[in-house]
Amino acid sequence: MSSQTPNEQENEYPANCIRGISDSCLIGADGTVGSGLFQFDETHLRPDGWIEESINWEDDEHAVQFTLDQTKDGELQFRVGVAKIPRIRIDDYNQLPAVNGVLSYERKPEECNRYHGNILLRGNLEKPTKRRVVGGLANYVSVIIKRH
Repeated sequence: MSSQTPNEQENEYPANCIRGISDSCLIGADGTVGSGLFQFDETHLRPDGWIEESINWEDDEHAVQFTLDQTKDGELQFRVGVAKIPRIRIDDYNQLPAVNGVLSYERKPEECNRYHGNILLRGNLEKPTKRRVVGGLANYVSVIIKRH
């Protein structure tokens, strides 16, 4: 695995990324999101050693509504809403000794989604480390936009 992270050219990224919320159990009674918002499923482990977690980048004022309108199998994909995470918070968090560079992000536009990208997590982490990192990432959600 390369020591370089995919997000080397940070000036190409907007201030926020957007994570869709598909299940109401991901938002607590107090209105906060839990670590379940970020799963980093090992089935998404890539040959370069990173695990992908799909996001959209808030490139413009249409990105949030585009994300809310996304469908999967003819149904709204994010029935509950979306969460915004400031990119700078991911960068700062990733530099903490407890995290130590195991996070990254990238753009990965798709044919029908120019905003698409991924938050990335190193795939070789022990489960307690992964849980700690993912739980901390949920703490950096700055805005939750619920579907009306």
